[in-house]
Amino acid sequence: MNNAGGGGRWGSEDVLKTGEEVWQEVYDKNATAAARFTKAFIPYMKEKNWGRVVTITSIFGIQGGGRPWFNLAKTAQTALMKNFALNKDFIRSGITFNSIAPGGIMIPDTGWDEMLKKNPEKFEEMVEKEFRLGRLGTPEEVANVTAFVCSAGASLLNGASILVDGGETVVF
Repeated sequence: MNNAGGGGRWGSEDVLKTGEEVWQEVYDKNATAAARFTKAFIPYMKEKNWGRVVTITSIFGIQGGGRPWFNLAKTAQTALMKNFALNKDFIRSGITFNSIAPGGIMIPDTGWDEMLKKNPEKFEEMVEKEFRLGRLGTPEEVANVTAFVCSAGASLLNGASILVDGGETVVF
């Protein structure tokens, strides 16, 4: 599983004030790392005639709204999985390639947690307004979907990008 990443809050909200190094670092930490790890493990999966590659992306790999360098990196991760999923040599060896795109997930010691601690009332107002379920998701909810995608029961699931966002994203 490719789950290294980050950078959604890096840089300045003003895109013109964010240096190219931030764009590159976020891209490398997300997309380049996923490509390297996936390529490294495919030979072992082919040898076993079975494998699951899951990349944790973001709703911002599907829609706008985040910082553009993060969106770019997450979109690239999704495209990477979709392209690997088209390779007959890989998929006929029992390997599947999918993305899981979480929305807002409450993870300790991250940006959401920081916001909550800084101003609980403002945070709760924002959650009520912005999140259809009236709450953020949990890491366990993303893990449950990931476990299914990695199971033998998901053998036909290939090239998918699965939203785990409680309806946060509106995609037509």
